[in-house]
Amino acid sequence: MVNDFIFKKPEEEGVDSARILKFIERIKERKTNLHSFMFVRHGNIIAEGYYKPFFHKDFMHRLYSCSKTYVSLAIGRLIGEGKIRLEDKLVDLFPEYLDREQDEWMRDCTVEDALKMAVPMLTDTYFDLQYNEWAWTFFNRQESLKPAGTVFSYNTSASFILDVLVEKLTGMTFLEYLRPVFDKIGVSKDIWCVKAPDGFSWGGSGVVCTLRDFAKVGELILHKGEYKGEQLLPRWYMEKATSKQICNLQDNHFSTRATCGYGYQIWITKHGFALYGMGSQYVFCFPDKDFMFVCQGDTQCNNDTEGDYIYEQVVHEVYEYLQDEPMEDKGNYARLQEELNGLSLHVDYGEAHSDFEKEIHGVKYVLKPNRMGWKWFSLSFEGEQGLLQYENERGVKKIPFGMNTFVQTTFPEAHYYDRQVMTPANREFDCLCSANWTEDKKLLLRVYIVDTNLGSWFTTFGFKGDEVGLMMHKRAEFFLDDGYVGWAGGKAER
Repeated sequence: MVNDFIFKKPEEEGVDSARILKFIERIKERKTNLHSFMFVRHGNIIAEGYYKPFFHKDFMHRLYSCSKTYVSLAIGRLIGEGKIRLEDKLVDLFPEYLDREQDEWMRDCTVEDALKMAVPMLTDTYFDLQYNEWAWTFFNRQESLKPAGTVFSYNTSASFILDVLVEKLTGMTFLEYLRPVFDKIGVSKDIWCVKAPDGFSWGGSGVVCTLRDFAKVGELILHKGEYKGEQLLPRWYMEKATSKQICNLQDNHFSTRATCGYGYQIWITKHGFALYGMGSQYVFCFPDKDFMFVCQGDTQCNNDTEGDYIYEQVVHEVYEYLQDEPMEDKGNYARLQEELNGLSLHVDYGEAHSDFEKEIHGVKYVLKPNRMGWKWFSLSFEGEQGLLQYENERGVKKIPFGMNTFVQTTFPEAHYYDRQVMTPANREFDCLCSANWTEDKKLLLRVYIVDTNLGSWFTTFGFKGDEVGLMMHKRAEFFLDDGYVGWAGGKAER
């Protein structure tokens, strides 16, 4: 089990190191923005890698929607202890939130319907962030559009109301309630969860932990809640949670995670089951081979297509070559270790320098009124580093960046949430910044937020004579919308 942290050569577990090297090569070719990954066979770690310059074994990483599976585990424990049943109606469990008459479809909605994403509402009930009482919105914000339990519709509010249920019935958050299980399998007490505005844990998206702790929970799920011969969670529940309970096949959505069905907050795949979190927080379980792949990253800018790509590379480059017996090391293990030790985030999107740098160095560009509220900006360059300065509605800001390399710094805004949604962090988020010249007079600046929140902000500066055009876009949930998305133009002030 991963708790023991036994590291073995891949060949000892029937895996050719060359196959893992091929996987790494595919990820590199694609420029997939992984932060870390791990391969596990028979409970032993056979490969573990972290991408420089920022990520390491102790990095606390947001899991986003993989958090939902942790909630499911807590519900399974509640059911095993006889505190609730799958068929219990949610309206009966939460009379305090029923501020309006519930229609028949909502009155019929059960714990199991929420587990398998089959509640009557179509979308998340709190997603517009207009309401502080997220639990209240589940029963009062939207009309029912379909009978409970009939069709799959991914809804993070369903996961959230389940973790609220755990807290209501136990007086503990779902992570606290799982602590006896976590202690058995060795999950650190550092694991935590972002809170919703009403103070409940945001079980739909908020768990934060290390890659290794993530893997320990994945391994427990792979073995249906059993650890060293002890059944820590009800076996029957884990069997149901990791098998198809509802069809999730939808038109124009034929991805790896949307063709094989959905269990209880767990995706069913061609070869087993998986945890999927926004930005490439993944656990891929292959029970027939006692094999698991775990990763963390931020691929939001890839429109979430990377999940399919990563899964297929794990399958076609590693899983399909697994052997039942140990194999000979043909000299590839040393190469694999060298590659793992040298992993680094991708920066090669253009040239490191342009002769045009000296023409715009330190020049102030005044911008016409724009939706971002930017008044002006300037770029300066010195060796392998640069500096963006600008003024927006919150004052003058500075962002240092590397030229074809990353600079570790903080993003110059302190009003985004950290520990609790809709509550300002009052601190700047850690970030990595890099720039490249994609054309002689076109600079691409990339900023990766690597903190409690993960996100990407990209800006293209295109120059023509004394004129400049800016295009900004972001891939981040609930932040960077105010001043970092849109277009602008202006002229040099010389």
